[in-house]
Amino acid sequence: MIFGTTFNLKYIRQTLKLVYQSSPKWTLINSVVTIIRGFIPLLLLIVVKQLVDIVGDSSQELHSIDKQEVIFTLTLVGIFFLLNAISGSINNLVRERQSHFVNDFIQKLIHHKTVRLPYKYFEDSTYQDLFFRAINEANYRPSKIFYGILGLIQSLITLSIVLVVLTTFHWGIVPVLFIAAVPIIIFRLYYSRKEYAIKQEHTEDERRMHYFNRLLVAKDFAKELRIFNLSDTFKNKYIEIRDQLRTRQWKVSKAKALWESLVQILSTIAILFIFYFIISQALRGEISTGSTAMYFLALQRGYAVLQDFLSKMASLFEDNLFLKNFFEFQQIKLPKEGNKPGQFPVPLKKQIEFKSIEFKYPNTDRYVFKNLNFSIPSGKTVALVGENGSGKTTLVKMLAGLYQPSMGEIRIDQINLNDIHPTDLAKNVSIIFQDFMLYNVSADDNIRFGNVDRVYNENNIKEAAENAGIDEVFSNLKDGYNTQLGTLFKHSEMLSRGEWQRTALARSFYNDAQLIILDEPTSSLDAYTEAKLISHFKNITLGRTAIIVSHRLTTINLADIIVVLKDGQIEEMGAYEELIANEGEFHRMVQSYKNS
Repeated sequence: MIFGTTFNLKYIRQTLKLVYQSSPKWTLINSVVTIIRGFIPLLLLIVVKQLVDIVGDSSQELHSIDKQEVIFTLTLVGIFFLLNAISGSINNLVRERQSHFVNDFIQKLIHHKTVRLPYKYFEDSTYQDLFFRAINEANYRPSKIFYGILGLIQSLITLSIVLVVLTTFHWGIVPVLFIAAVPIIIFRLYYSRKEYAIKQEHTEDERRMHYFNRLLVAKDFAKELRIFNLSDTFKNKYIEIRDQLRTRQWKVSKAKALWESLVQILSTIAILFIFYFIISQALRGEISTGSTAMYFLALQRGYAVLQDFLSKMASLFEDNLFLKNFFEFQQIKLPKEGNKPGQFPVPLKKQIEFKSIEFKYPNTDRYVFKNLNFSIPSGKTVALVGENGSGKTTLVKMLAGLYQPSMGEIRIDQINLNDIHPTDLAKNVSIIFQDFMLYNVSADDNIRFGNVDRVYNENNIKEAAENAGIDEVFSNLKDGYNTQLGTLFKHSEMLSRGEWQRTALARSFYNDAQLIILDEPTSSLDAYTEAKLISHFKNITLGRTAIIVSHRLTTINLADIIVVLKDGQIEEMGAYEELIANEGEFHRMVQSYKNS
């Protein structure tokens, strides 16, 4: 079966709807221009026939030719040629303009979807394959489908007119034309499916190839690439995957080209037979010179348009296959934020409670937590400690709303965390991860991004910077807090790793949140800056609940309560002195740290 089960007209309908929604005005203009261009070939055929008949009538002497008729016919030829050329330019201009609207609309849909997708999708390799295919195809396939359908309409108009002209000569020409053109398209459809199957099957390989390319060219990896002399290793891996993908594609392309060439030979023989038939009729004087020219032009034009028409059908089928990825991506259901009426309690009065929490990552059966139960009293600073992999950062991400428990509930003063609207959660939970972001914007914006909904006030920005120990650095920059940070743009100032971490801390402090979460907040800080931060910490967290994830004793000592995690369970919980006295897991960790 050529089309199989993968051709679905609903994707065509959805695409047309999408294109129309992107710009109704330009869609209408594009359609009108296309229809007009569909009729122009018929007008050219008619006037060329008329011109050849006038000039080619050998029974007339030169002086007997009606010069006015010649001039009039020549004028029409010029008008229609000019109309064809101008309409082509207008058509290109309109398409370019509309493509901007279509691409903008598609990007808007993609952005709307990606920023609202649950975080778990970004750590799911299956979703990453779908996302990769959708993004790669969505930028141009919708426009291509729309233009393909317009092209089909234009070709259908032209083809219908040309076939009518040829039918007036002999009805048998039309079926011969179809016999000549259709087999080529059948093979195109067949191999379109094979190419689509290869793309689907090897999406992860394509992503891996792009990954190694990024390792070679992106700034993030430039240092280690040079320090460890990894360029040849990465280049070889990139080339290996690239060549494997190209070998598979080349095999299909060669087979496709071979079969199309063989069928093209048969098509050429059929067309030559029709040409011979027209010539024989002309030699017997059964058709005029002008009619012969018209039929030759109509045959040439008809075969070209028929092939183009069937080719557009094949392309439409191919685009429909690939656009399926985009619509599958769009069909991923977003959380219903409007059905989350709960608000984060302000102020937080009682506690944050973890009740019978179970959690495992996508596509794995290994549980990070199973039946986890504990509480964090409001207004207290709690330190989460434990070996790597014990679940500390996972717990933090659950509190931030990035992960949802597989079972159980997280309650904020008896309000289920899942019932709190994401916008309200973002206002009241401030967090800095150990892999914090470096924004290549102004120092001012780097801090303000901590809460863009907060009424802007320079004093608040400066206060957050002072608390994080970065105010002096920013104040001494050439443009102060308006200085661009990073290395991506001109006139920027690069910061050290420790200064970037202090900037991230300032961003977190700027958010006047009820809950402050700091994941390894001092890992890149020097001893002096760390001591300064610690001295400010009690003032920063005054009246707030704070959670710290850290391996540093100096930071852990800030906590009122220490929660020791091991294998996804609470191993110990209590004040520093209490846990040291118990000589349990925390005592062992402290002794190990002191002896290291």
